[in-house]
Amino acid sequence: MIKLRIFLFLLIATFFVSCETEFEPDIVTTDVEQYVVEGYIEGGEEPTPPYLILTKSFGFNSEISLDAVNDLYVHDAIVTVDNGDFQTTLEEVCLDELTDEQKELVVEFFGLELDSIEINFCVYVDLSFQMLGEIGKTYELEIDTGDKILTATTTIPNHAPLDSINFVRLPNLGVDSLLELRCFFNDIPNEANFYRYWTQINDEPILANVSSVTDDRFFDGLAFEFPLAKAEPRDAEFDPITFGLFTEGDTATIKWANLDEAHFKFWNTLEFNALNQGPFSNYTRIESNIEGGLGIWGGYSVSYISGIVRE
Repeated sequence: MIKLRIFLFLLIATFFVSCETEFEPDIVTTDVEQYVVEGYIEGGEEPTPPYLILTKSFGFNSEISLDAVNDLYVHDAIVTVDNGDFQTTLEEVCLDELTDEQKELVVEFFGLELDSIEINFCVYVDLSFQMLGEIGKTYELEIDTGDKILTATTTIPNHAPLDSINFVRLPNLGVDSLLELRCFFNDIPNEANFYRYWTQINDEPILANVSSVTDDRFFDGLAFEFPLAKAEPRDAEFDPITFGLFTEGDTATIKWANLDEAHFKFWNTLEFNALNQGPFSNYTRIESNIEGGLGIWGGYSVSYISGIVRE
């Protein structure tokens, strides 16, 4: 039964990662430094202002140290976001500029642990909260670093929330305290939809699963039930008994989001690359929607659903 459950989870993980076309990259002869963007804006139940992290890339053979990581952050850039009705300028905020209380809020928002952060984490954000994510709107990003202009566009798409969740005790598992999450869902019909999810246990950080995105090419417009695996920390050891299961008595929260196609392709290729490791793995180029740089500028339409883990 355990082997069957593991097989089913792996089958689902494979389903969440679309097939890739074989790609032969150009030969790179120099380590050219590039700007790297990771930015988001969320609409839905808990809309957020736009925010992003701006860094520089570093060579494959470069030495990694705390000083080197701190030097990757790009400071004093002019970052603007335009939604067609209003334009806002994002301000740079770094941890060493904040009070202890403000630091706690920042690390909680980004799912970090304050005690484990040894770098001066910096982010650009709309501190005025004049622009919050709205479903259906398009957001134009422009970054002026002083020597280069980077641009990107993202849309917050229509949202299809999870209808409900419940938990099922698996027979013959041998551990009565572990349950599987089942979700009930109605896909938006007659349009391409792309989804991503995270899970949170009690007050722990919210985590995206190692395979967290899918499109609806195989279930367009359908209403159905499906199992959803609990996201594990990237450094957690794989345990075939507890993999993907929830512990009875905990409170589980699922963050469920729609994203546009360019945003989906970024995570799909990134997660495929992360899962496809080893000496015989294929090369995967990470998709990006950043003109003039690397990374992602992405919008989410988001909903949350919680429940106590019990049968």
